[in-house]
Order: sequence, then structure tokens, then C-alpha cells
Amino acid sequence: MKDFSSYIGIIGGGIAGLTAGCILKSHGINTIIFERSKHISEYGAGISISANGLKVFDEIGITNILADSGFTPSETNFQYLDSILKKLDIKSLITSSRKEILHTLCLEYSKLGGEILYAHEHINIDINSCEIAFSNNAKYKVSHILACDGIRSKVRDMYFPASGKPLYSGYSAWRGIGRSESKTVQYHFGPGAHIVTYPINKTGKSSFVGIIKNKEVYEDSWKVKGSKEAMLNDFQSFNTDIFNMIDSSEDIYKWGIFIRPPLNSMYVQNITLIGDAAHPMVPFLGQGACMAIEDAYTFATLAATLDCDFNKVQTLYQEIRSKRNNYVQATSMLQGKLNHIKNPLGIYMRNLILKYTPVVNMRTKKIWGYDAVREVKKALDLFLKQHSN
Repeated sequence: MKDFSSYIGIIGGGIAGLTAGCILKSHGINTIIFERSKHISEYGAGISISANGLKVFDEIGITNILADSGFTPSETNFQYLDSILKKLDIKSLITSSRKEILHTLCLEYSKLGGEILYAHEHINIDINSCEIAFSNNAKYKVSHILACDGIRSKVRDMYFPASGKPLYSGYSAWRGIGRSESKTVQYHFGPGAHIVTYPINKTGKSSFVGIIKNKEVYEDSWKVKGSKEAMLNDFQSFNTDIFNMIDSSEDIYKWGIFIRPPLNSMYVQNITLIGDAAHPMVPFLGQGACMAIEDAYTFATLAATLDCDFNKVQTLYQEIRSKRNNYVQATSMLQGKLNHIKNPLGIYMRNLILKYTPVVNMRTKKIWGYDAVREVKKALDLFLKQHSN
């Protein structure tokens, strides 16, 4: 059995884990990813990576690859039923499928010499010795553990028990991939519901996600199939063009959106949480993947610069990421409330603000304009200056 005692152990081979692995390996730091599935996920949900996430992908060198295989929309349209509220020019956005992004990250990680052990579901961690035990009876010691195992993180449940279990947010989502000639990102609002659509490649494939407020609790799994008829019933007041896209999809999935409260600390001893394991995002700003990407870059760059002195790395990681993650998490929740107003007066006021004020532009600039590369460099320069003696 291979000795990984000098490796950073990454639990979870999703976007967070693979991004961290790529950045760490690019700095010559040994990593091993433990993925519970038997292979990279084949589920092709649509996903958008905005400018803040692409700045990190620029560092890895995969932005152009994703732009070629995906789509780069230049405009976002907001509308209420059939009425256009706002058209927003956008820059530095790539829309693709989760499968394509995972595949690209995995290829880059492999090129850098990174290793992945599939079918390795962890069941226990010795927090003192940094030994991870798996359901297949394997055990490995590592130098540090990065928990990238999602909203239902077993690592978080084990070592951050006061943070509580995932809670149903009150929203349920439908998703699928159909066909459309649209070249833009479309936000469609209706009473108590909204749908987002966007192209994910250059051959007419488009992703749609429709979200409603729903008291009935659904599973938080992207793999539970729903029916077209049930989705069409939930969104019967919407534009008929959307119906064509829904009707052209092969499969439709429905899942419940779950939340977890912010953590006071994203680390404990030899364990650091990244992405949804630390701060799951509701999808109303499309920032879940980007926050994980920012986290991964921050931790990996700190580890490389501070020679894997994990006490220093964790402290600075918390300082850099906590405020940013909490802001985006809270803003996403607020956006969810605005997207699902049912009261006619409330709908009128929201639409008026959206149409005639720059609020969307300002919020987009603040979130998309964040530069993890710049912020980490700034924090490191200050830290090293303070500790130069």
C-alpha cells in the first residue's frame, strides 16, 4: 500500500477538490484525492463560471479549453412573464456542463501528476494522526486533510457537530438539458417562481433550472428524476419558448435545495473545509462552484507560499475567506426571496427596481469583480511583512 504520509489528502473529487489538487500540484505539492464514486460523475447539469472563478481557471490554464467546449454568452436578459425588464451586457462568463468542467479539471490534474483513488468512501478520521479509514478497509495517513465532500459532508458532521445538519430551504428545483436557439442567459420571473436558461455549447444544447417555493421536502440529490408534466404544471404561466426547451429534454430532475448555517471556523486541527462542505450556497446567484474555486485557490496558494505550515495556512485562509463567503451566502438567500415574490405589489416594486435602477449591475460587479489571485497576494504580502522579523 502506497505511503501518502507526506501528501495532502483531499476528500472529494468534485470541482473544489480537483481545483485544489491542480493548484497544489502546480506548486509541486503532493496530493491524493479520495473519491467515493467509481468514476467521475456523468451527470451533466448545466453550470456557469463567472469572472471571479475564471481568474482561478486562468491560473490553472483551462479557461480557453472550457470556452471552446462550452459557451460564452455576452448578454443576460431579465423578464417577468412576457415583459422584458432589463438587458445586461456581460463579460467573462462561461456556461458549460458540470461533466465537462470535471473532465477538464481531471485531465489537467492528471497531467500534473495528480493521483485519484476512486471507490474510496471515508468512514473515519483520526484527527491526531491524520489517518483516514475507508469503507473498503483501506487506511492512509496524510499530512493534512482537505474536506471537499459537499453539503452533506461527513467530515463536517464528525468534527463540526455544533454546526447542525442540512436544513430544507423551502425551495425545490427542476433541471434538465434541452435544445434552444437562444445565445443569451435568460432569467424568467413569474409569481413565486423563476427559471434560468443558458446555452452550454455551440450546438444548441441549453440548460434550464426552474425553482419554486415548496413546503414539501424533496431530496437534495441531482439524480432523482421528475416528470415533464409536473414541471410544466409548476410553470404554466411562463413563456411558451421555455416549454419547447423543457419538452426537448431527455430527462428532468427535481431536488430540494438545502442550507447549512455559516461556521465560526472552517478548520479544526488537521482538517480544513472547502466549498459546500464549509458554506453551501443556494443557487440564486450561480456562485456555488465559484466560491469553491476561490476557496481552493486560496488554501493551495497559502500552503505553497507558507511551506505547508498548516497552522499559519488555516489562520490566514479563515481571515481571507470568511467574510467573502458569508456575504455571498447571505446575498444569495436574499436573492431567493426576491425571485419568488407572490404578492402583486411586491412583484411590481421588484420589477420596477430591476428595470430602472443599477442594483443588478452593482451587485454583479461586487461579486464577479472579486479577484482571488489579487486578494491572496495582498494578504500574503501583509502577513509576511508582519512576520519578517
